[in-house]
Amino acid sequence: MDKKILKMIEDYSEEKDFFGATSEKHICNAEENLGLKFPQSYRDFVKNYGSGGICGVEIEGVQGELGASVVKSTKRWRQLGLDINLIVIEDSGEFVRCMYSADVNDERVFSWIRGGKELSPRYNTFDDYVIDMFQEGIDNL
Repeated sequence: MDKKILKMIEDYSEEKDFFGATSEKHICNAEENLGLKFPQSYRDFVKNYGSGGICGVEIEGVQGELGASVVKSTKRWRQLGLDINLIVIEDSGEFVRCMYSADVNDERVFSWIRGGKELSPRYNTFDDYVIDMFQEGIDNL
């Protein structure tokens, strides 16, 4: 994970901003439930933080025995037409930010609008996405 992300978390996180570290077992259960593998960068985030974010930013993830928000959101958006090879990392209600499964070998983060025909590339990597979203949250404090 990018050092800038770690510094932002160190400087701005408050108690309960993140679910907390997640076991390999729970990550594998979420992947199995979705029928895909998480991209490594996202997987690292989930392993270390579970889900959550700083300054109002919420990244979907895995919450151990409680379940996985990434599974719930992804399944919901698949019913609305989201490609089965994508995972939802942010659910705004109006649109999602998503990434392809690790099998596709594409680290970009996309935006997709309900009923949309195409994905809109937004970030080159998961780390770029996190840095931008966290910075936006920090700037809006």
